[in-house]
Amino acid sequence: MPVYELNGKTPRIAASAFIHPEAVIIGDVEIGDKCFIAPGAVIRGDLGPITLGEGVSFQDNAVIHVDLGGEVVIEKDVIVGHGALLHDVHIFPRAIIGMGSVLMFKVICEEDSFVAAGSVVMQGMRVPAGTIVGGNPAKIIKKASEKNIRETAEGASLYKDLVVRYQGTMKRIS
Repeated sequence: MPVYELNGKTPRIAASAFIHPEAVIIGDVEIGDKCFIAPGAVIRGDLGPITLGEGVSFQDNAVIHVDLGGEVVIEKDVIVGHGALLHDVHIFPRAIIGMGSVLMFKVICEEDSFVAAGSVVMQGMRVPAGTIVGGNPAKIIKKASEKNIRETAEGASLYKDLVVRYQGTMKRIS
């Protein structure tokens, strides 16, 4: 996997994390235990720090970047969908960021919040705990159901199991 030191900052990756060989990790990045980083993911800590907590699932072709002086914090058991773009955000535990979503500077997603696929969450928006937002620009759609919250926990658990399966059985064959 391409992991790059930049300006003396070396990514710190937990031994229990799975980073796909075609993901790119640069600079001031910390990836916690049991994280799953999929093919094509780009995590660029070139201008500020990026921290992924335990059990984060960061899907195919998703991108994180940081502005000068900014930072990204993604807490425990967050799922970031395929092709999402995150820039200077703080995402609290058990949130889901839908496929193709864009989260602009200084967005905060509280616990058990959901960003619908394809949404554009504008600069500085705070997504309240237990709510679903969607659209362009994203607006609060409704309160998350207990089923939504339970399925998030199940999804986070599935990805932690997938980490072990990838580490133990993935083999390049050509």
